[in-house]
This record gives sequence, structure tokens and C-alpha cells, in this order.
Amino acid sequence: MQNSTIPSAAFNPTILTCANGLTVVIDTVPTAHSVALGIWVKAGTRDELRNQAGVAHLVEHAAFRGTATRSNIMIARGFENVGAYANAFTTKEETCYYVRSLPEHLGKVLPILADVVTKPVFRDKDVAKERKIIIEEIHAYEDEAEEFVLDLAEQYQFEKHPLGSPIVGYEQTLEQISADTVRTFHKKFYTSTNMVLTVSGNVQPAEVYDLIEQHLADIPRARTKLRRTTPCLPQVTTITERRAVHQAHIVWHRRCGGYTSADKTATSVLNVILGDGMSSRLNVKLRETSGVAYSVGSHLQHFYDTGMLTIYAGAHARRTVHSTVLIEKTLTALARDGVKKAELIRAKEQLRASRIMALESLSARLNLLGKGMLDEGKPENPYEAIADVMDVSEDHVNQLARSLCVPDEWHRLTLLPEDA
Repeated sequence: MQNSTIPSAAFNPTILTCANGLTVVIDTVPTAHSVALGIWVKAGTRDELRNQAGVAHLVEHAAFRGTATRSNIMIARGFENVGAYANAFTTKEETCYYVRSLPEHLGKVLPILADVVTKPVFRDKDVAKERKIIIEEIHAYEDEAEEFVLDLAEQYQFEKHPLGSPIVGYEQTLEQISADTVRTFHKKFYTSTNMVLTVSGNVQPAEVYDLIEQHLADIPRARTKLRRTTPCLPQVTTITERRAVHQAHIVWHRRCGGYTSADKTATSVLNVILGDGMSSRLNVKLRETSGVAYSVGSHLQHFYDTGMLTIYAGAHARRTVHSTVLIEKTLTALARDGVKKAELIRAKEQLRASRIMALESLSARLNLLGKGMLDEGKPENPYEAIADVMDVSEDHVNQLARSLCVPDEWHRLTLLPEDA
């Protein structure tokens, strides 16, 4: 197959280390008309104590409430006065604070974001207010049946391990998290050696580095000790739950390899063939051919040391059994017969194209820089990733299909209407 990717020299970020140990990664994109700045912290849901589930996300929310020198209104106006957009997100393994702005305003937005991340005050009243807001966020998730059942699947898959906790936490754990707990979590994880600053856009490394030395030089250097444990494999379960929903929400899930697995890329190819796209086997089987489901597909999550492969289908409650049979048949056929050459080629092209298209997004490039540094100690090079995809062999995918697509090894979770 012809591989018409752009030479890898098109992605050549500059990596610098500040005097305090903070790693800085700068991706200069001369054709860009804006700049994206991200401050990444290697702390997420899996770093929480069980009785403090949701604290990483609460820290992220409460940080924007104010610093020693800026109120929440000053922070918001400081960004918006120059047309910038700032936000943050928490995942199972990291937290990212980011801002998008015009290049000429980088010198104004970087100090504000640095202040938010490194010097929040976490007043008791502000933490209490954000706690209430997040509890409403939890209620909103609970009203979304698909979100709710997928979170539930993670809880069953990882059991008591913190990877199984929802990122937003639980209402009962949030009620117990004090402002002191928030400050302690921030002090422990928000250190220079546990953070990475990434910039992508029309900027020069020297200019960025000077700004960082001015505004982030006083981050505590203390080395953060991460005590992450790999979750045990749970016993396979079949669970049915009922709520006030209209559809049956069917979730099959199982464990797979993580970021460090030699099977990572081949598993991504298998996932595309199984359920990621209109041509995928699950979509063709359950939607296009049988018409039993509107929303159907598979999803792959990679964590550092483990992963989760999930199948989801939403169908009328009367079609629950039929949908389940079709999922089982789809998996069985993949495990028994393997993949077809045409669908292997198509899956590779989908992954290759999506990676190249993502390079047109500064936010996507920021993710390559930040997550790559936190997960593997180097930015993820998209062109090397594309080469890895194109090198995946049919034998490797078939080997994974035989290993991962055995129906009896999948957990089954079904959320049904109360009267079904």
C-alpha cells in the first residue's frame, strides 16, 4: 500500500527543561494564526484515595475560583479581554489546563494560566461552591443513560481500583472532601517534576522559554512519588440493572493492553474493524443490516498499564436478546475467521487519515505533546505512529481477534427500562 504521509521532519518539537525541573515542549507551527498553551499535571482519578474519589476533578474546578492576586472574575476577564478561551479537563491519569489565544497575546495569557495552576488559594467557600456545582454535574451524567451505563461498566471492570471511579467522583465522597483535602492534593501533585508545559502554534521557543522562566520559576521542585498499582483482572460478570430509561443500553466490556503494550497499535486497528465507523462489523450487523440499534459501536481506552475495550448498543427493550445475539455472533466470527484484507486496509487508512487530519488542530497537537510526555517521556510523533499503523500485519490483528473476541470472556451489562 502506498504510504503518502508527510515526512516526520514536519513534527519536530523543541524540548527544554527549566531550572526548577519543569519540562517545556514547544511545537512551532509557522502557518498557524493562533497558539495553544497547556499545563499538564500527572494526577488524575487513579491517584485518588477511594474515600476521596473526585478530588482531582474538584481541584481542577476550584483552581479557577481565584489566586492570591486574581479573583475568578479577573481571571475570566483577563483571558476574554484579549479574545482568548481557557478551560481545563481531568482524566483518569492526568489533568490539563489550557488556553487558546492569538500569538501576540501569549505574554498576557500565560501568566494568568500559570497563576491558576500553581497559586490557587482554595478558599473554603469556593471549594464548597464548586462541590455543589460538580454534584449537579453528576446528576446531569445520571440523566444521560449512555454516559451512566458506560461509567457503570468501568466501575464493574476495575472494581475497587481507582480507575473504576468516575472522574467526577460520587456525591457521597464529594461531600466529605474539605478545602484542606483539596489543598493537600494540589501540594502533593502540582510540582515542577510532575508537570509538563506544552505550546503549539506560531511561536518561537526562545520567546516562550523567557515567559515561562518569568512566571513559572517558583513552582515547588519536590519530586512527586506516584504510587500507581495495576488493577487485577475481575471475574467475568453478567449484570442487569433497571432505571427510568426508554431504551435498553447494552454494554460489553473487557480488559486489553495499555500504552506500554506491544499490542497497542494492532488493538486500535482491530477496534476500528470491530466497531469504530460506519463500515465496522458491529454497525453493519446491528444497524445497517438488522436495524435493531441506532447507536452502536466499540471504544478503546488505553491507560498506562492496562486498557479497556467496550461495545455499546442502544436498542428497544424488546430487541435486547436479538442485539445481544448479534454482538456475540460478530465477536465469534472475528475470533474464528479473522479479518478480511479489505477491511484491514480500510481500518489502517481510517487511522492514518484521522492522525494526519488531527495535525491541523493545535489542540490535537497539544495532546500529542502533553500526553506523550506524561505517558512515555517523549512527545508522541504522529508520523511514527502512522508508520506503526501501516506496519501492523494481518497475522497480528488475527492473533488479537482470537485472544480478545471470545464472547465468554466479555463482561455483559444491560440497563433496561423499569417496566421491561
